[in-house]
Amino acid sequence: MSLLGAILAGGGSRRFGSPKTLARLHGKPLWRVAAERLETVCDDVVAVVNHPAVAQAVEVETLPDRRPLMGPLGGIDAALYRARRDGHRAVLVVAVDMPWVGTAALRHLADAWRKHRRVCLPRAGPPFGFHPLCGVYPTTSLARLARALAARSLEAGAFAQSLDPVLVDTGLPAGALRSVNRPGDLPPPAFSIIGNKKSGKTTLAVAVIGELARRGRRVMSVKHGHHFRLDTRGSDSWRHRHEGRAERVLLAGPDGFALMGDWGQEGEPSLDLLLARHLPEAEIVVVEGFRRARVPKVEIHRSAAQPEPVLNPERAEAMGALAVVTDRPGLPWSVPVLDADAPDLAARVSDLAEAALL
Repeated sequence: MSLLGAILAGGGSRRFGSPKTLARLHGKPLWRVAAERLETVCDDVVAVVNHPAVAQAVEVETLPDRRPLMGPLGGIDAALYRARRDGHRAVLVVAVDMPWVGTAALRHLADAWRKHRRVCLPRAGPPFGFHPLCGVYPTTSLARLARALAARSLEAGAFAQSLDPVLVDTGLPAGALRSVNRPGDLPPPAFSIIGNKKSGKTTLAVAVIGELARRGRRVMSVKHGHHFRLDTRGSDSWRHRHEGRAERVLLAGPDGFALMGDWGQEGEPSLDLLLARHLPEAEIVVVEGFRRARVPKVEIHRSAAQPEPVLNPERAEAMGALAVVTDRPGLPWSVPVLDADAPDLAARVSDLAEAALL
């Protein structure tokens, strides 16, 4: 039941304007984002890439389409052929421009395939109710794919539907299956400062924001909180929102602006979606909190605040940490350890953030 992971990265990126495969999400190229997640689920990982210059920059095995100009189905065909040749039973494909599909969702798809032995795709919205470019295709579907390509029936959704796929509830939040089509679809590079309550997150965040601004960076920030209200009862903006029931209220004036509203039925969006929507002009974003977001992290841990850190010290690097700021350097940290009381702490954190993101 060996499974090959395949990154579909053979498109021309015409709307994007440059190769999407090499575009970066929080400092990491999109091909690497996909590869790292597939590597945790699959026995081997390849990337289907048709442009030699792009292929040279991708650090996993690459292969071109066997049948040129066939769109995404040509990439699936190349991956299935490679899988059958090397004894894999199926291919778990993911398009390179879908960086918000996490490891847990890929594992759900792989587990469903091992149970059903059929094409398994993530449940999604219209037009098909699934996404055809993120899922498991058994090598037994190669012959039917060859016939579709020969007939130039190149619609990936229609082909996948013809295979009677199993639709899998992957647990992905709304919007996680969206694609990166234009540079503005990617959020500005960000990193988060995390830690337990009263560990000094805000003090460190303020110092780092100031340091990055002094370096000439266009720096913006995000703070995660609970149960806060920015509008005062009875004010004009409050009345717009609570009496008039406006979904969102933009309060603007010569000295600044504020946007107030509710998340609506979809619930709280991901950090990346917030960044792309509201802070697209930022050169770098300092985030306080959002410990589960897939952005590089700096943990501040003071033993007086909490006896144990947020991150597992031995797995901190694997969990996306750049460094830890702590008064307990003796723990088995897998990332650089910074002195919480060092006078140059903000500068050192800024150095790490710029090296990782910019």
